[in-house]
Amino acid sequence: MSPRPSERPSARTASGATTGRATSGRPTASTRAGSTTHRARTASGGLPTKGKTPTKSKTPTKSNANPPRPGTRAAAPRRPAPAARRPAPRPSRFRKAGRPEKRLRWVAALVALVLVAFVVRLAFVQLYDGPALAARGHDARLVTTEQPATRGQITDTNGVVLATSQTRYTLIANPKNVATFVPTDAQDAAYEGSGELGTGAVAAAKLIAPLIHQDASTLGAALNASSKGALLQYKVLAKDLLPETWRAIDALGITGISSEQTSERVYPAGATGGNLLGYVDASQQGAGGLEKVLDDELSGTPGQETYERGVNGQRIPTGTDQDKAAVPGSDVALTIDQDIQWYAQDAADKAKKDTGATWAVVVVQDVKTGAVYALANSGTADPNDSSVPVSERGSVAVEGTFEPGSTGKIITMAGLLESGLAKPTSQYKVGYTYETPNGQVFHDSHEHGLEKLTLAGILAESSNSGTVQVGSKMTAQTQYDNMRAFGLGQHTGAGLPGESTGILRQPQDWDGRTRYAVLFGQGVSVNALQVAGVYSTIANGGVRPSTHVVKSVTAADGTTTPTAVGSGKRVVSKKTAAQLTRMLEGVVKDDGGTGAKATVPGYQVAGKTGTAEAAGSGGGLTSIVASFVGFAPADNPRLTVGVFVKDPKTSIFGGETAAPVFSKVMGFALHDLGVAPSSGSAKPYKPTW
Repeated sequence: MSPRPSERPSARTASGATTGRATSGRPTASTRAGSTTHRARTASGGLPTKGKTPTKSKTPTKSNANPPRPGTRAAAPRRPAPAARRPAPRPSRFRKAGRPEKRLRWVAALVALVLVAFVVRLAFVQLYDGPALAARGHDARLVTTEQPATRGQITDTNGVVLATSQTRYTLIANPKNVATFVPTDAQDAAYEGSGELGTGAVAAAKLIAPLIHQDASTLGAALNASSKGALLQYKVLAKDLLPETWRAIDALGITGISSEQTSERVYPAGATGGNLLGYVDASQQGAGGLEKVLDDELSGTPGQETYERGVNGQRIPTGTDQDKAAVPGSDVALTIDQDIQWYAQDAADKAKKDTGATWAVVVVQDVKTGAVYALANSGTADPNDSSVPVSERGSVAVEGTFEPGSTGKIITMAGLLESGLAKPTSQYKVGYTYETPNGQVFHDSHEHGLEKLTLAGILAESSNSGTVQVGSKMTAQTQYDNMRAFGLGQHTGAGLPGESTGILRQPQDWDGRTRYAVLFGQGVSVNALQVAGVYSTIANGGVRPSTHVVKSVTAADGTTTPTAVGSGKRVVSKKTAAQLTRMLEGVVKDDGGTGAKATVPGYQVAGKTGTAEAAGSGGGLTSIVASFVGFAPADNPRLTVGVFVKDPKTSIFGGETAAPVFSKVMGFALHDLGVAPSSGSAKPYKPTW
């Protein structure tokens, strides 16, 4: 039984499919021809009639039903019409799901790598670099502050304090920390009657202001000091606070308030010795007088404190705290006697006032040791007063210069005696004037006729013409050498700042008049200490003592080093010194002497008056210095006193203005030192013949 046509395999399908697969879907020639024939039939009226629906033949066409004729080509099976092409699908908005396990593995590996790096770095820091980093951090927190050394004291020869340093405090604020201050209940309660205390800088200002005598609002502004919008960590609020003031502030317990210890130089004796002592600057370093000269000894060595400080400037309690103690300065003892210095200054002030002078200077010196007991000038400034100009703080006694005048005649007399050119009793006829071989004429201060005077009489009457007449026997070089030997034209050795050497020119530089003027103390300039040193040399038996004002230095460990004082330098023989002493006694003892007002009850006095020229305000020799310089007791000399008065209005003569001051100062000093009165009376040479 043959199968139904529908059950038969379609030759087109089977053959076409096979052919299609074999040709990879490309149409064959017969297929293309069949397709063309079909389209042609359709076009020529093979279309379905209107109203009828064409139907597909249910009977498949047999392939190869009629075998081709011999010699003809078999028709290729028709390929079915290609189906309509579907549009390409749109790409999905979502990516294809990846492989999360792979990404997780990469992330885990990366994390592990980072952790390993951290571990390696941590190990490096801990095991290798850690100590160095810790050390750098520690060093960054360290703060070193200087602890000032206590400046040494200056005392007089008896240990009386003339200059000392007292502890003071500088008040410091850390505004950043002050802002965190919260008053205690007790502080709030105590302030309740005056309003609200508040907190921070406001409260701190209200509590501190009354203690340092400042306005609370002004202080509050300082406690809020800032820079570039940030509160400061260091602000100075007040200086030179007394210890009790700082203790009261510290007791308030205000956060961010601290202090720095400083010192203040104080001079208990006030102006006494102020011209010698000098002064210090704001940093407590010597700036004038002995404070400056002895600054190395007085300053000491500052100490140091090193501690750890936190980020806000606060001290770390458990941190490093190292303290290197300061070494105090040495104490300096002067040869100055405070009592004698005070009396001499008072006498100088009175002399200036009583005579209308520009200034007055008084010098008191030990003739044997050269120690200066007083070096006073009128108008001495109080070194405690910092408002005094520097120009008024010096010492005229060593800075001021003038011609020695008649007080310098003693050098001429010493040269004559020492060289054997004259004796104290040598006789001369002395006129009011004297003319030198080169035509220079000199005269005395008072007109008189021809006088018969001894060498001692020429000195006693202070005759210029007589001094030139006798002194011209010496050569210019001899006179120059004598003046140098007595200390003129050079420093005294006292070591005082600003000391002038005076002026002593070489003989070849002297003109025709100066050659003779130097014989009676003109044509040369000196300071008060130099003149006093000349008379101390005579009083010391012809040996010039070493002038000095420092007695000793005592170090912080208690070791005392006395000032090295030389044995002095011999200038004239002991015999010459004794002769000069008797000649000088005649100046004070005899009625005709110019220094009769210099006598001291109970003591023999030897000395000389002087009236000399000095530089005025314009620089020329327009001023006068009246003086008296002498020593006592003349029979056993202990002290030399020199009094110098510039431009006195009452009298220009030293016997009138300076001699009375000498008498008072010498009398006081001798009694103060307990010097025994003279046992005999003076035996001066006869002044006339």
